[in-house]
Amino acid sequence: MWTWETYERTWWNEIYGPQKLCRDLVEAGRIGGCIFFHHSSPLPWAEALRDQVQEEMQSYASDLRIVPPVDLRETGWTEQAVLEAVAPESAQEFLSAMTLSRFLDRSGALDGKLVWLYGLPEAAEPVWTERLAEFAALPGASRCILLLEVSGKRYRRKKVRDLSADDYVRGFDVTQLCTMAVGVGRESSRHKEYLTYLCQEGAAGDPECLPALLGQRERLLEDPAAVMMEALGLGEQEAVRRVRRAQLKLLLPLLEDLRIALLEEHAADCRKLLPFRDEFGNEYHSEYEMELRHLVYYYNQGAIRLTREEWARVWTPYDARNRLMHHMKALDLSVIGPVLELAEAIQ
Repeated sequence: MWTWETYERTWWNEIYGPQKLCRDLVEAGRIGGCIFFHHSSPLPWAEALRDQVQEEMQSYASDLRIVPPVDLRETGWTEQAVLEAVAPESAQEFLSAMTLSRFLDRSGALDGKLVWLYGLPEAAEPVWTERLAEFAALPGASRCILLLEVSGKRYRRKKVRDLSADDYVRGFDVTQLCTMAVGVGRESSRHKEYLTYLCQEGAAGDPECLPALLGQRERLLEDPAAVMMEALGLGEQEAVRRVRRAQLKLLLPLLEDLRIALLEEHAADCRKLLPFRDEFGNEYHSEYEMELRHLVYYYNQGAIRLTREEWARVWTPYDARNRLMHHMKALDLSVIGPVLELAEAIQ
């Protein structure tokens, strides 16, 4: 069973995009100076990222003084408030007549420190990026590491390195995490595949949704819409929409494989019916053009013979596809399960 810490560790240490972002942040910190770290979407397990990067930076420079990451939503974002948070011993010496950049340079208030600021309101970001860009051009910046997270636009300034999480973290990273997290279970490979699609669509790009979903993995298979409503706070309509998307992604390729396999299995009977025209005026000249509904129709008409077992193999995917495409609700596992078993059997 994965714990919350397992998800954090896996995301930042084992998934390629986040892992590379972590490494590049550490490398940027080793050089020193000012860094702008941009992310347009909230970072998953952001505290774990900050802790990990700080620990790795200190492993390169054991004498580096780590200032706990400063949440500017709590401390305030005035110059005085920031100084009191990151350099309380120097804050009283700050004169409003002197620019912050000059004060930091002359006082050495940040010398030997790693300072990480985040939570700045988007409206205040342009002002603060200008202030820190001014500081980056002064000698004092080379004696510290000052990292500012921004979530609005991406800022590029001379003497300031910038990294954007958007360049590293993408939708497929969540898919990788879903696959790894689902893979530790005891379900069959097809049921794991179904769980993976449910997690991908349920999480909707947010990895932090996964612990809540996979905390009920057995029930997620049996009643996915209800689990998404409870675990993610979704309305019924949105939960059903996400489940249907997962089922469509899983089942449509499988149903097509089953159609071809079953038509090949009964090719001799199918060829006796060809060519024919269906009720919609469509003409069929090859068994590969036929649909399972044609096998059902001609079986009911007595034109082809199927054993009870053969009939069940035809009806199972036919009924599932009909419900999937024409019923605007999620399929029950009692419908999906036999399709998955049949797909495994003919593979």
